[in-house]
Amino acid sequence: MKSLSRETKLCAAAKILKVFGVAGEVKLHSYARSVEEWKSPGAVYVGEDEHSASEHNIEAVVERSGDIYVKFRNVQDRTAAEKLVGQFVFIEERYRTQLPAGSFFVDDVIGMQAVDTAGNILGVIASIEKNPAHDLYVVRTKQGKVVVPAVKAIVRKIDPAQRVIVFDPPEGMFNGETT
Repeated sequence: MKSLSRETKLCAAAKILKVFGVAGEVKLHSYARSVEEWKSPGAVYVGEDEHSASEHNIEAVVERSGDIYVKFRNVQDRTAAEKLVGQFVFIEERYRTQLPAGSFFVDDVIGMQAVDTAGNILGVIASIEKNPAHDLYVVRTKQGKVVVPAVKAIVRKIDPAQRVIVFDPPEGMFNGETT
């Protein structure tokens, strides 16, 4: 495995969720890539962030019940794969999938300021979790973390230029945590 040069811009393309089997295969939460796109992404980088990520080569990609499983060439067993759980899979920005208007990459949303419709600051988007019905935004607040369903009734606007996401949360969701 080689480290990445500082000039290369990386984008989070997936998160490693869990290990599958004993041969080192892992399940991905892919942010925008299809199974076919994972079969030829060029080099990928795995790490807690883009600065600590190291290069990996994909040996095999399998789809099972709509989920994506990847086998990295240098990960030979379950023990080695378990060390990767919770880490992100990054790709070079030039390989990033083009999204339709109004769609956003997870790494574009993470770090955005969360506000309510009155403009009160609620917190910062810490992560996005996969859920069968819809994704969940995890907002880091002064009081801890608040999980917000990614549904139109609550998520009113995502403004990547201003790095703001506007929520219309139901009463009590944030329990007076505005600043």
